Amino acid sequence: MHSLDLSKWLIVIPARLNSERLPNKPLADLNGKPLIARVFENLLPLQTAGARLTVALDHETTASACEKLKIPYTMTKECHQSGTDRCAEVAQKLSKYPFVLNVQGDEPFVNLNDLQNLMKELEKTTCKMATLGFRRSDRSGYENPNVVKIALGSDSTAIYFSRAPIPFDREAMRTGTGGIVYTQHLGVYAYRREALGDFCALPPSDLERSEKLEQLRAVSAGWKIQVTVATTTSIGIDTPEDLEIARRIFNG
Repeated sequence: MHSLDLSKWLIVIPARLNSERLPNKPLADLNGKPLIARVFENLLPLQTAGARLTVALDHETTASACEKLKIPYTMTKECHQSGTDRCAEVAQKLSKYPFVLNVQGDEPFVNLNDLQNLMKELEKTTCKMATLGFRRSDRSGYENPNVVKIALGSDSTAIYFSRAPIPFDREAMRTGTGGIVYTQHLGVYAYRREALGDFCALPPSDLERSEKLEQLRAVSAGWKIQVTVATTTSIGIDTPEDLEIARRIFNG
């Protein structure tokens, strides 16, 4: 059985201050602590086990909050277009780690066992990057464009990502009967460090522009993306409504 050596891993939490749908998102109060602190605390056992954990920031306001809470951070350029670009800058600065895990700063509930399985899978394969998928069977999520779906190959690599319902179950959709099964994409990524830099150097693809899904840049370039099946789903916090749901979860 493959043993995970966390000392090889840099875990980066990108946290951009100016979110369009939830202003000052990293500092949003989640039951008495800033959101970014909740994300960090969830991942802290991986740091205790040997990984390097840092928050990638773009603003002094967030840096001050991290300093007060003794959360390690790395300041990055404000001009980055995505959290992946922010991760790549941190990976370039902290270049001794051969593997990089990107957990967005709005994901306080991601399962640690799923993350470790994802990391193990990347180490075992020859793929440049890996991500998580969660198996679902509900029609509402299948038809929801905010739920990104993955079409998987027989080798558990991604053929395509889409906001559309894929793979399209023609019979179930035509008759309204039968079980729909699909794989929801969870936006957590593991990279080989060199591949992360290569990814950010790729030009945006037409598919990426159309679907507004950054991972399609890699698919368009012919990259194999390993997909690890998650045991639980995760809840990203993008809106005030998402924040209220997260607060209710923390309250039990």
